[in-house]
Amino acid sequence: MLGFRRFFITSMRQYSSRKQGTDTGSWGESLRDNMGAAVTWDSIYNCYSSNKSLHFDWFFGYNHMRSFLHSLICELAPQKYTGPPLHLIDLGCGTSDVGLGIYRDSPVPVLMSCVDRSAPAIVAMNNILTKGPPIIPRHPDSCLQFIEGDATDLHGFPSASVSLVLDKGTSDSLLRSSRMEAHRMVKEALRILHPKGKLVQLTDEDPDARLHFLEEAGVGPEVTFQILGDRDDISYYAYIVTPSPCSE
Repeated sequence: MLGFRRFFITSMRQYSSRKQGTDTGSWGESLRDNMGAAVTWDSIYNCYSSNKSLHFDWFFGYNHMRSFLHSLICELAPQKYTGPPLHLIDLGCGTSDVGLGIYRDSPVPVLMSCVDRSAPAIVAMNNILTKGPPIIPRHPDSCLQFIEGDATDLHGFPSASVSLVLDKGTSDSLLRSSRMEAHRMVKEALRILHPKGKLVQLTDEDPDARLHFLEEAGVGPEVTFQILGDRDDISYYAYIVTPSPCSE
């Protein structure tokens, strides 16, 4: 799985640079073999919290794809949109700054729900909201929430209720433990998507592998992709999925 190899190497560099005094060889092997385990992520986010690091982003952070995300939101909301807040979800948010950035900068009202099963990650992000400097949204009706939850079981979200689901590396992680779990996450994302909504997967996995995975997961033909850019000689992609009747 070429995409994961790139993901793993980049992630290991980022994390091991902060975890001083660690045998990076043994740690790297553990990360590779347990990427889908909740305890792995709890350990990572606890380490970042202890080092007083605010954010840890796999691949890249909000600023790297700010224009891309804003173009997606503008496609979902017509010009001079006056409706209720668009519901956006970042699945497997960790301590990424993506949800915060969207909430702060969106020109249309959004309900930004950031979901992760790692309690330390959710605690860290809620601490930023409650104990850090105030974050003022561009639109006064926008809301932001961090929720501890399972990306493969989104029972708290009604069907056809969400305009945009973001998956930045979460499916990559689940694929290391169970392809079935990764499929389940995609199916849940499609279930909660509004008929005109979008599922966007952000990954370094090449199209030949990722498109096959999405087909396995039951995604219809409505998939497009684009290169978001290169970093450290690695190409990053956005795969954009729109719901189809066969995926419901």
